[in-house]
Amino acid sequence: MNFGDFHFLRPAWFLALLPVAGLLFAVWTRKGDRSRWLRVCDAELLPHLLMGAGGARRSWGLWLLAASWLLTVTALAGPTWERQPMPVYRAAAARVIVLDLSPSMNASDLKPSRIERARFKLRDILERSREGRTGLVVFGGEPHVVTPLTDDTATIEAMLPALSVDIIPARGDRGAPAMRMAAELLENAGAKDGEILLLSDGVADGADTLATAHQLAGNGVRVSLIGVAGDSAVPVPGAEGGFEVGSEDVPRMAVFDEEFMRRVARAGGGEYQRLTPGDEDLAGVLDSGPSREIDDARRQGTGGERWVDRGGWLLAPLVLLAAAGFRRGWLVCLLFVPMIPVTPAQAFEWEALWWRPDQRAEDALVRGDPETAAELFEDPRWRSAARYQSGQYTGAAEGFAAEDDPDAHYNRGNALARDGKLRDALAAYDQALAEDPGNEDARFNRELVESLLKKQEQQGEQGEQGEQGEQGEQGEQGEQGEQGEQGEQGEQGEQGEQGEQGEQGEQGEQ
Repeated sequence: MNFGDFHFLRPAWFLALLPVAGLLFAVWTRKGDRSRWLRVCDAELLPHLLMGAGGARRSWGLWLLAASWLLTVTALAGPTWERQPMPVYRAAAARVIVLDLSPSMNASDLKPSRIERARFKLRDILERSREGRTGLVVFGGEPHVVTPLTDDTATIEAMLPALSVDIIPARGDRGAPAMRMAAELLENAGAKDGEILLLSDGVADGADTLATAHQLAGNGVRVSLIGVAGDSAVPVPGAEGGFEVGSEDVPRMAVFDEEFMRRVARAGGGEYQRLTPGDEDLAGVLDSGPSREIDDARRQGTGGERWVDRGGWLLAPLVLLAAAGFRRGWLVCLLFVPMIPVTPAQAFEWEALWWRPDQRAEDALVRGDPETAAELFEDPRWRSAARYQSGQYTGAAEGFAAEDDPDAHYNRGNALARDGKLRDALAAYDQALAEDPGNEDARFNRELVESLLKKQEQQGEQGEQGEQGEQGEQGEQGEQGEQGEQGEQGEQGEQGEQGEQGEQGEQGEQ
């Protein structure tokens, strides 16, 4: 035992000794009553005159209670002097994927196209990001949030078919604003060791992107890149077919600068890989940095120490003191304890003494516990936001529906979309745009949900047409079968008539 490390894990429990100290002080001061009577009465007569004489001798019960109280409080304070290794690791670092949806991503040097290959790669990334939280940002001339940080990667996968160059209102290729938006998502979610993964075939704002990557690395955010392009320059597809042309009516070429992409990754403290058909690129980008360190800690089963609470050893003397409670009159009151109606016990939290519920809920949200935050928040909007982050989309939509402003309608649309109620989400986005026509995020999400809804309807129509086609073929076969039966009946009728005529002929001959 190293007494130099001796301390208490929860020293605030010693405040509970104050009531006992006050009780003992009151008992001690009562001894002065006898001394005052001695001034006017003989000491031999005093025991026979005073009621409760000898009470000082019987005050040992109070001292026994005080000793029990002291042992209990000391045990609750958590005496400790020993460290113990503990296998700890944190969840995988939060990652925001930034996808390039500039016009050049429609190029077909990678088959079937760069954007299609990027979507395939996104599925692989999401499949390997099940443990941590993942977000998705897309950009062209401006950035847009598709999904904030969430551990529900299935929702992001459902959005992938709708990601195309056409959904970005402003054509362009600016990566820096998208990276800053991704960093804001990490900061708002309280992610301390965040990571940004950029899938792009190049950006137009190279200097700004390089400076932004360097700044994010200084703030603890790691930036990695996957280059989505072939080996040669290709014309940039136009919005309405053909190719984009420059000032001299010459097709504009998409030139992939791989060395620049490497420089951005180095500035962001991350890794760069060229997109490959297999998982070689992901092995280099995802299996390094913070995620690798976490996996190593998990495999080794180490990573931290904790102080061992030795307060349990004080229970043994406490039990011995409790045995003295069998003295007459002490345990009689305990017989009535089971008869007293009690309410379920609730854990006491010191934070409740000086933090409002909304403050405790905000702290839980920052610590990555949105479920607890949703239960603690008294503010309806914050409670709805916490429900959204915890995946309670139905409850979040109901909470946002109680508010009547553009932001509430926009948030309600997001919750309904993630709950699979796409038509209701469109109505919510329309209401948000009607009150705030400049809300580009609402407009972008509306177009995204509308494209998803159209694809669902097209798939439903194709399914109905297939069923109708099968029924039509069965109907035609049935009609042909009936016609065949009628033909057989006709042949039988003709044979019957011929037989009758033959008999009549025979009769004539007779």
